[in-house]
Amino acid sequence: MTGLFVGPMPPRGFLEAFMRLKILRKLNPEDLPEVDFSEIPLKKLEVEMYQPLCDAINDSGVCSGFKLIDVSSSVDGNGIPLRPDLAFVPTDAEDLMDYTVMECFVEAKLHDLADPFYGNTLNNTIEKMVGESAETRGQTISYAAALLSRQHRTFAFSILVCGKYARFLRWDRAGCIVSDRFDYVEEPDILLEFFWCYARLTREERGFDPTVVPASAAEAKLLSDALSQYIKESQPRNVSYLQPKPDSTYPFSKMLVPTPNGTRELIIGKPFWDADSPCGRATRAYAAYDMVEKKVVFAKDSWRDEDKDILSEAVIYDTLQKSNVPFLPEVIAAGDVYMRVKKKKKFQRTLTQSWAVRSGKAVMWRLPCAELRTLVHCRVVQQLAYPLTSARSSKEAVQAIRDALEAIKVAYHDGKIFHRDISTGNIMISQSGRGVLNDWDHGLRVILRNTLKAYRTGTWQFISILLLQNPLKGHDVHDDLESSFWVLLYVSLHYFKHNQGQLIDLTFFNECKEHHDGEDGDGEVHPLGGLKKSGFLSHRLKHIKWRCAPLNSLIHAFGALLNDYQYYYEKADGNDDKSAEAQFKAIQEQLDQVDIVLSLFDTALASDEWPENDALPDQFPRMTDKQEDQMIHDLKSQAIATAALEKQAAANRRASPISTPTRSALPGVRSSARLVQRRDEQLALTPEAGPSQLLMSSRSTVKRTVDEVPAELPVFRSKRAKTAPERRPLKRAPKPPPPERPVAEHRYPTRSKSNGSRRGNSLKKPQEEDVEMQDVRRRNPSRSRTKSKSKDTRRVQATASEKSTEEKRQTRRKGRQPVKSTAGNGPSRPPPKSSTRRPN
Repeated sequence: MTGLFVGPMPPRGFLEAFMRLKILRKLNPEDLPEVDFSEIPLKKLEVEMYQPLCDAINDSGVCSGFKLIDVSSSVDGNGIPLRPDLAFVPTDAEDLMDYTVMECFVEAKLHDLADPFYGNTLNNTIEKMVGESAETRGQTISYAAALLSRQHRTFAFSILVCGKYARFLRWDRAGCIVSDRFDYVEEPDILLEFFWCYARLTREERGFDPTVVPASAAEAKLLSDALSQYIKESQPRNVSYLQPKPDSTYPFSKMLVPTPNGTRELIIGKPFWDADSPCGRATRAYAAYDMVEKKVVFAKDSWRDEDKDILSEAVIYDTLQKSNVPFLPEVIAAGDVYMRVKKKKKFQRTLTQSWAVRSGKAVMWRLPCAELRTLVHCRVVQQLAYPLTSARSSKEAVQAIRDALEAIKVAYHDGKIFHRDISTGNIMISQSGRGVLNDWDHGLRVILRNTLKAYRTGTWQFISILLLQNPLKGHDVHDDLESSFWVLLYVSLHYFKHNQGQLIDLTFFNECKEHHDGEDGDGEVHPLGGLKKSGFLSHRLKHIKWRCAPLNSLIHAFGALLNDYQYYYEKADGNDDKSAEAQFKAIQEQLDQVDIVLSLFDTALASDEWPENDALPDQFPRMTDKQEDQMIHDLKSQAIATAALEKQAAANRRASPISTPTRSALPGVRSSARLVQRRDEQLALTPEAGPSQLLMSSRSTVKRTVDEVPAELPVFRSKRAKTAPERRPLKRAPKPPPPERPVAEHRYPTRSKSNGSRRGNSLKKPQEEDVEMQDVRRRNPSRSRTKSKSKDTRRVQATASEKSTEEKRQTRRKGRQPVKSTAGNGPSRPPPKSSTRRPN
């Protein structure tokens, strides 16, 4: 959203610029009530700021006919999860969260560190891009987008409160104007003046579109009945995007569409296509009821660029019809939206762009990296057609794309206009089963193909490879032809049988990466792509086989032609390869005529091997927001459960098999077994509820028991322990029988008192051997890493080692004092190592 905001400007200048001046002249500062806001910034919690703000504004009496309410925790009857903190609504409205009646919204933060904007211009930058500031900016944008999408507005206001400071914001489709911050505690009259002036503006001056008014119950029933009948007649096509039932989120309205002879009335409800941003073209598509022809029609409401070199969609349709371009939609009415002011037409335009330049003495500010263009409100009404994805057979889909190619050819050669937005949503099917090339609002004159105003546009998934790789490349007819191939491929992979099934990777449609221009560039950030598309044409396409033989042949032939075009373009670009350049120009000339592509389609359509009604349900359906949230929730729950199970399994492998404690033996230490039990109980609930939908206390319990309980539970052991750690037995549990202790081994072998035989390793019991080997390993840790040996081998080696040691000892003793031995007198005692006794 960088480049969306324009500012700052003085708050009083904001009021003077966007409120009626005669109201300000009538307002006497002495008439303003005294309101004390000093306690609000001192709150310790953000939620504690909401009601005091509402009470201070409502009790002041400055907003007659309106009220400020706290909707932060209000249950939204429309199912919209986005809730600002405060909403400014009419007095007769219920104290509930409802975007359809909200006049403006207030977002409050506890301290000024959450302010998403700088106080004054800082290196031509107004937005803070990190931390809590970025989060606040994202919240504000989402609330503005929800408000503008559920109401018919030309602009809207909002207020941002951060600690003791506040700002005014004005939103329209070109951007947002932000005022400088002011201290509403020291200067409360600024905030009061805003609500006083707003409450005295007309509905049009508050930003509501006067060409759209609420529809009556009888008019709403006309639309519902007509839609139900249209859906019934459209079977078995999939037109599930049409909703005949009323939706309280988008109430029924009566819309006026300009015509050469006046206006035309339409009844509209919820759009089946809506924008997700507060700024931009903001295209909304409706299935509307025409009050003149008494039938369902298609209506599009959008904001177009106002430029003398860029034609409006109404002018483009008029030019194409004069050039006899086939397979165009039947246009009923089209034009820019205007209002009658003193018998003159006043067209609806944006104002943000006018505040992004320096003019006179006013303190203005201009974005360094973004161009703010003037947008004009426009509407188009056409005969309703079916989307390409509703084709009942592969032949019907191929025929529709072929008809669109015919329209591209004639528009290019005779009408001198490029379409520039070939997509699955713009190639449609008429009621007779033929193709319709719709949505020419991005159309461009051929003579402007290489001008700076011919910026890249279109639906990202279907833009040509060369345009994705170079955003400054001029548009050409080859780009529209290649886009039609990606449309054919997309529909064929999603709706028709092929050998790859659901295993194929479709990320090449959405590949996108950001490129930052350096000092030699224009300083902008350009999204780039096309690398995966190029790799798909050259390597992966040949491995896909469709069950429908004509469709399979068409896709591979069309793909091979585009692959050759791409190959020779890359080979000739920047090289002196004359042959590659000649091959590229030859293919380019063939594509200029479009006939080579049409011949591929005509050859395929002439085949007798087309199956009937071979369309399948979407094999890669797009998830709704609700389905995506559920998928994320399930993945989180599964990850938490898996991590807990892995930790528990690891703890079980490391735990001692002697005893399993159930309660801590030390006072003040929580039972490890109890923690594990609580963790298991919480994890049993996780797959159904999940941390994100549990109560706050439950979520904290899950986090503590899963994340903070160590995988290896506490083990208490002696500091002298050399072996593997063992768990301490319980005090209450009976003591286990002591293990049989091995016979103590003397350091030096001695003779038996009974028979004088030597006791050594050779006389040890089998169970003593393991004890000795543990002692050996403790003295020499490197021994424990060698391969294990058999018991017999260890016994022989230990005996030989003992004999060798004994022989060495005897040799040393003989050198000092001979050893006397008397048979039958028992073992003789060895002499002392050193004697300090004197002879008697």
